[in-house]
Amino acid sequence: MAKLMVNNQQVEQFYNPNTPEHVTAQLVHEQFGESATFEVQLSDTEQVAQNRIASRSNINQKVADSDSLLGTTSDTTHILLNELSGFINKLSQAQSLAEMRASTASLKAAIGGIEQQVTDGTLEFPYQVKGQAPVLDEIYQRATGVSQVLKQA
Repeated sequence: MAKLMVNNQQVEQFYNPNTPEHVTAQLVHEQFGESATFEVQLSDTEQVAQNRIASRSNINQKVADSDSLLGTTSDTTHILLNELSGFINKLSQAQSLAEMRASTASLKAAIGGIEQQVTDGTLEFPYQVKGQAPVLDEIYQRATGVSQVLKQA
């Protein structure tokens, strides 16, 4: 839990880190005087949570709201599902190397340019910023958690 420090002394060991700053300021000034200074010290876990909340708020304000992000994710998934389905169907019927290469045409037209954009730095995916290992770990944890809930239903 967060610690509330007033005038460089701990006054609360289990302070709620989600308390708005203006509420904390009012509490401190009422109890310790107008000249009192305060700081809320967060645990590492709380700091990570606060950073995540701040990042999501910035994304929501500067890029897109959650529904728009979900829509983009859905569109991406549909494109990939459709193109992969076509690729697999054509590839499974290919009789020659030329037919195998031809089976990639639609998929290449739809997403083939992405690799070059990533390579030249004009496109960067969030997982690249976060790091692939932490993202995969999050995917595994979420998938396992959802599966466990579904098994209990």
